[in-house]
Formats: sequence, C-alpha cells, structure tokens
Amino acid sequence: MPLYEYECCDCGEGFEVLVLDSSEIIKCVSCDSQNIGKQFSTFGLGNGSENLGISESEDSGSCSQSSCCCC
Repeated sequence: MPLYEYECCDCGEGFEVLVLDSSEIIKCVSCDSQNIGKQFSTFGLGNGSENLGISESEDSGSCSQSSCCCC
C-alpha cells in the first residue's frame, strides 16, 4: 500500500497518508495547510531484533536541507 510521510511547512506537524489516487490533494492533519513536503522514509524488514544499521543520530526526524521542500 502506498503510505507516504509528510511534514507541514507551516506548523511542522509530521504525518502519514495512505495515497490511493495520485491526483489526491494532501493537507496537513493539524492545520489543514496544503504547504507540505514529502519526507524521505525508510522501512525495516525482519523480526525487530536485528540491527538495521540506522543510528539514532541518522534517524532523528529533524529536517535537513536535502530531505524536504520546507527548507
């Protein structure tokens, strides 16, 4: 299923959206703004006990200049 992560450029809220139609208008779940940026997301495979090589500093959730349109 196409589940995408977004961040609102107006209020900073992070959220996920199940996008079934590519023409669907995505809005912030908190402030209803359309000024949002798609986030680069990762996924993991396994049983949860394996080290996937992602350190806490790499996956801090903070915005970086190359990961969203909000910067």
